[in-house]
Amino acid sequence: MSETNRGGRREFLRMTAGVAGCALAPGGLFAYGRTGAARVGRMAAESLGSEDLSYSEDLSYIGQAAAAKDGGINIIGPKVGYSPQVGTLVSMLTWMQQAIGRSTEGMTQAELDYLFDAKANTIGALMLHLAATEIFYQANTFEGKELSEEMKRKWGPAGDLGDAGRKTIKGHDRDYYLGILKETREKSLAEFAKRDDAWLMAVDKDWPWGPTDNYCKWFHVCEHISHHCGQIVFLWKRLPGKKGGE
Repeated sequence: MSETNRGGRREFLRMTAGVAGCALAPGGLFAYGRTGAARVGRMAAESLGSEDLSYSEDLSYIGQAAAAKDGGINIIGPKVGYSPQVGTLVSMLTWMQQAIGRSTEGMTQAELDYLFDAKANTIGALMLHLAATEIFYQANTFEGKELSEEMKRKWGPAGDLGDAGRKTIKGHDRDYYLGILKETREKSLAEFAKRDDAWLMAVDKDWPWGPTDNYCKWFHVCEHISHHCGQIVFLWKRLPGKKGGE
């Protein structure tokens, strides 16, 4: 994507004063399991600034093909192969995740690995964090359990976005991260197809922030993508050699 096209995106609308997103809180999502998921604030979404969706890159990893059967990616609503409300959720997840591909187009490994300071996170780490978060909610909602210790070790650095992530999440190109996002989303879509609206509306009365249905949990996954997509654009504009207003 050219810098001109990037400049056409809408800026962050606003940022709340509180810390948003499970992994941005001290300890992070994986350190506290379900309680870590309660550490959620709200951030305004960075949104696509163009209606042109003739984007050439293969975005099948976000389920674009499934949405296209029902009128295209811009039609939010029931989708073929899913119960009505599950399909509507899928259409929202699909629409939002395309922003990650568009926002990172053309980024080099050096840009993905750039760390502004000792408390920041790289763009690559943020991309991997989105996969880690989705994997956490897969285990919780599809399997009704916490991640295994092996999975926590594997995904902990990306899930927590702490020192371990800053030390280990580097040295990969953009395709590496997009490949993991693709694999993760394909599993989610396959599992959604097995479930109905009753499952989506099932309430977890013990969820840390209060009674919460599976719809809300997965809408948080969608919101989480929006949150970190905004961060990615924010960081990209401040990389060495970039002009922040572009």
